[in-house]
Amino acid sequence: MRLPWTIAGLMVAAAAIPAGILALHGATWLALLGMGGALLVTLLGGVLLTRRLMLPLRECVGEALNISRGIFGTQIELKGRNEISDLTHTFNYMSKQLHTYDLENKALVQSLEQGYLETIAALANSIDSKDSYTRGHSQRVGELSMAIGRELGLPQSELRPLLYGGILHDIGKIGAPERILLKQSRLSDEEMVVMRRHPEIGGSIVGPVAFLAHVLPAVRNHHERWDGNGYPDRLKGEQIPMMARIVNAADTWDACTSTRPYQNAMPYEKAIAVLRSLSGTQCDPAVIVALERALQKWIEMGKQVTAAVEGESLAVAPMPAATAGGAQLSPAH
Repeated sequence: MRLPWTIAGLMVAAAAIPAGILALHGATWLALLGMGGALLVTLLGGVLLTRRLMLPLRECVGEALNISRGIFGTQIELKGRNEISDLTHTFNYMSKQLHTYDLENKALVQSLEQGYLETIAALANSIDSKDSYTRGHSQRVGELSMAIGRELGLPQSELRPLLYGGILHDIGKIGAPERILLKQSRLSDEEMVVMRRHPEIGGSIVGPVAFLAHVLPAVRNHHERWDGNGYPDRLKGEQIPMMARIVNAADTWDACTSTRPYQNAMPYEKAIAVLRSLSGTQCDPAVIVALERALQKWIEMGKQVTAAVEGESLAVAPMPAATAGGAQLSPAH
């Protein structure tokens, strides 16, 4: 009789085992779901936190790139009080200080440039002042050269060197004997040979000086001719540096428009005719066209374009022709 009860107990126990397992599985799933939810919340929180951290960092990187390009003084908006805001504050301070230093450096460069210009003007004036008839010649050539360059569409970075090159173009005449430099009549063939050395002498003066090296073409090659019959290197056409071609035309204009002991100043119309006649032989045709435009603008502005006898501003007179190495209108010998 006890056997049926034993069987019944075993059957009840067997039935209870799956229920226990199911109960255990349900708790496990709930735990897993809870863990998954917590992980998802953690991931979302991490993404939001990362986004909050990365935005100001990206701004810092972008502004740092601007600083590397020379754009100083930009400020990043401060948000909150944390390590990132402290970094932003430090960056803003650095940017502001760099902007201050940049302004100071620009002012210093401007001051140095002014001193540079005054120095080279003094060098040029040491030549012009020896002869009252050429006083102011180099300054006028420099100013007109820069105006011609502007009409030719040269970049701003090339205009200032044109001014300096025009001012210094005759610096080599420091090496010319005063008996030739100040001669009040035409030079002989032998004297012209000596005078023609001044571009090479000038080149040897400015060439080794780093801050004057960029004006070397104006000094050495301003007597080259478009047709190749100039000196000292007998360059032709496009071989002649643009700076030298421009200074050549400006120098010739001032030679024509200046009163000298051996010549009278030409009127404007006659001087223009002379320059046009030299287009394609002595001078670059494009430069002559630009010179005419520059002079016309000066006239419209009320600026004098013909030099007085004292040489205080821009008048016109034919210069004695060189007889050695090809005929050329030879400014101031």
